[in-house]
Amino acid sequence: MDPKFRAAVETYRNGADEEPLAALIELEGDIVPAIAELFRSEADPDVRAFLVRVAWERREQCSVDFIVEALGDPTEEVWQSALDGSVALASPEILKVLHAAKLQERPDAATARRFQMCVEEAILYVEGLVRAR
Repeated sequence: MDPKFRAAVETYRNGADEEPLAALIELEGDIVPAIAELFRSEADPDVRAFLVRVAWERREQCSVDFIVEALGDPTEEVWQSALDGSVALASPEILKVLHAAKLQERPDAATARRFQMCVEEAILYVEGLVRAR
């Protein structure tokens, strides 16, 4: 893993937000695999949500598969970041992803309702952006 990648994530863990985000967005090369690898082993939902944000803020098509994975996270903070990314990356492909996400099961009824409501809202927004193009 790139030392600059590690350093930026550690800076985030130590309380900074904008500096590590900017550093990771500007990092050369395809870092989505490294983001996904760290995401899968990361216990802290705040860090997972941050990693999702980094992936979609880079505005790379390769982030879509990672967004799909993050939508399945049980923590609202994380899947909410993935929904933000879905809107930022609005495309017909993202619409398919969001429609598929509606079928995901959640641990309890209240969480499932909240997730469904947020996904529906994202679908409406993305549909509008796609039609406007």
